[in-house]
Amino acid sequence: MPREVAIIGGGAAGFFTAVNLAEKDKNCHITLYEASNKVLAKVLVSGGGRCNVTNIISDPAELANKYPRGHDFLKPVFQEFNTTHTQDWFTSRGVPLKTEDDGRVFPLSNTSQTIYNCLTNLAQKLGVTVKLSHRLKALKYSENKWQLVFNDVIVSADVVVLATGGNSQIYKILEHLTIPVVPPLPSLFTFNAEPHHLEALAGVSAPNVLTSIKEIKNSEESGPILVTHWGYSAPAILKLSAWHARELAALNYKFTLVINWNSHDINQLRAAFQTYQLTTPKDKVYSWRDHGLSKRLWQELVAKAELKEYTNWSEIGKKGIERLIQALAAFEVPITKKSTFKEEFVTAGGIDLANIELSTFEVQNHQNLHAVGELLNIDAITGGFNFQAAWSGGFLAAQSISSIK
Repeated sequence: MPREVAIIGGGAAGFFTAVNLAEKDKNCHITLYEASNKVLAKVLVSGGGRCNVTNIISDPAELANKYPRGHDFLKPVFQEFNTTHTQDWFTSRGVPLKTEDDGRVFPLSNTSQTIYNCLTNLAQKLGVTVKLSHRLKALKYSENKWQLVFNDVIVSADVVVLATGGNSQIYKILEHLTIPVVPPLPSLFTFNAEPHHLEALAGVSAPNVLTSIKEIKNSEESGPILVTHWGYSAPAILKLSAWHARELAALNYKFTLVINWNSHDINQLRAAFQTYQLTTPKDKVYSWRDHGLSKRLWQELVAKAELKEYTNWSEIGKKGIERLIQALAAFEVPITKKSTFKEEFVTAGGIDLANIELSTFEVQNHQNLHAVGELLNIDAITGGFNFQAAWSGGFLAAQSISSIK
């Protein structure tokens, strides 16, 4: 008689668990329950609709360092299933992949629909039953079976895999089962500025900035930044939000963002400006081209330094140089709140990893109950790393369940 396996959650981790288990163990009847009316929603919108499947980084230690929470837990996990395994898995199932210059891996088709089709078609082919609009209301273990309550329907299963993501409603069920949880908080969010001094430059980006939070020591991050209509976004911001999710929550998301617009060394910048005063005194500061920024952004920063279009290097003086350095390399922005980065939104927090078996993703003291994906206290910066944690956990959970005879 086939074992009944219930997978709760139709996202990346849930589907990957389902199809891998179906491939490995023909003696399982697998039902995947999704609370909403559609599956793989985040897969479809991630990476601007292209789905950033994973990353080229494959060394387990280096890969684990991309996770603000869960890095120690994931090191041995990535020994078993890492980004190379993920790429091999998808390519061997008819999904060609490509690696971009920054190391992110996408389907060659450049559309997330390819990943969606791969997983849903494979699930259908392998006989996985998918049930939509089934929100888990209660879960209990009785007489060697798990009893699951969905609205007015009660089903039983031999094995349950929780893959609900950061859905807040699951936490009451976890509390009832006495499964310890690290309180969830948002991670990967953008910053809202008020007043927004650069709102006129919405859409302008800078490729190589250093960002930090004035109120948090050693908070510097690097990467591209994007000026938006409401504030600031892109990796240099999102990495700050991930690494300092709890500190920023404690600040109630009110803090000072500091931007060094082209990763300048302040002392070198000061020396360069002093040299220009001597060697090119008649040149206009406004027309300087060695800043590495867009013309619009540079000219706006000059204005923020209280310099005019016609001001030349001989006229700015020491105070003018310091104001220019402040604008270019220590630009302070008052942040008043956060905004969700909808494509990559993840949660910091979830089931405490001390209660998860490393190689099986089984919940300790709860027989035949596994948990994978974002429901765990694991989250990463952008770059395909959050999906990689989902693929790795799903694969190992499936491997463990299939080994039980």
